[in-house]
Amino acid sequence: MPLKGFKYPDGETVSIENVLKGDVDLERMGVSLPTLLHMSEQRPNDRPPSTTELLIGTCQAYLQRTADYYISPQDNAFALAGTLHHLKLEKSADGLERLLPELALKYEDITGIVDLYDSKTKTLTDYKNTGSYKISQLLGLQYKMINHPTEVYKRGGKWGRVGSPKRIKEWYANPEKADFGDWGWQINWYRLLLEKSGYPVEEMYVQATVRDGGIQMARERGIDKNIYLIPVPFIHDDHLIEKFLDKRDLLNDSLLNNDLPSMCDSEETWGGKKCEMYCPVREVCPYINKEIMNNGY
Repeated sequence: MPLKGFKYPDGETVSIENVLKGDVDLERMGVSLPTLLHMSEQRPNDRPPSTTELLIGTCQAYLQRTADYYISPQDNAFALAGTLHHLKLEKSADGLERLLPELALKYEDITGIVDLYDSKTKTLTDYKNTGSYKISQLLGLQYKMINHPTEVYKRGGKWGRVGSPKRIKEWYANPEKADFGDWGWQINWYRLLLEKSGYPVEEMYVQATVRDGGIQMARERGIDKNIYLIPVPFIHDDHLIEKFLDKRDLLNDSLLNNDLPSMCDSEETWGGKKCEMYCPVREVCPYINKEIMNNGY
C-alpha cells in the first residue's frame, strides 16, 4: 500500500504507522485524528482495476499502486466531503426494497460501485459533490442578453443610454454544448455493470450538489440551485468496452512487468493543470519531477 502518510503544511511528513498510534501533531496538521484515519484507509494492491481508476491516467494509477507518496489532508477535503455525502444518502435508502444503494459489481475484471439503483423505475443515479463550473458544463449553459423587465440605467455609458432598460444575461441549457467528460464514461460503465448483472437500466442521472452554490460566482455562471438532477446521455456499449478494456490491459501489463506507463495525456492532466496542483503522486512522478528524470527516466 504505497500511501505512506501525510504532509504537514510546512512539508514535513508523518507516517500512517504513527498516525495509527496517535503520534501526530493534530493542531499543526489542522485536522482531527478520525479525519486522518479515514484518509489512511487503502485497498489491497492486488485488487482488480476499478472504474474510476481506469478513468485517470494510467501512469497516475500505476504510481498510486507502486510508489511511496504522502498526501496533504487539505488536498483531500472535497473527497472526504463526497464520501460523507454518499454515506448519508446510502443510509437514507436503506429499508425501501426498491432502492439498492452501493451495489458492488464486476465485469471483465473491472469493478465498480453503483451509488443507487431504483428497481421500480430502472434508474441509475450517481451522486457528485462539485463546483458550479462543472455544473455549467454538464448543462451546456449559455446565455443571451435581454432587457431587464423593470430596471433602467441611471447613468449613461457604453452599456446604454440613461433611462434605457438594463441589459442582463438570460441563461439557458443547450444540450448540444453539454459536456459530461469522464462522468459520462463512468456512469455509462456503471450502467453496463448493472445490465451485465441482470439489472436493466432505462434512465441514468447524476445528482450533483454544488459546493459553491448560492455565491456570486455560481450565479454568474447561471447556477441558481444547490442540487441538480441531470439526465446522462447513453454511450454505446461497444465504445465503453473498447475504452475500458484497453485501459485495463495497459494498467495490468504495467503492474505485471513493473514498467512505468507513458506520461498521462493532456486530457487526463487537464492540460497539465492536474500535474501542477492536483495529482496526489505529482511529487514522485518521473515525468514532472526533474530530479527523478535526471536519474535516468
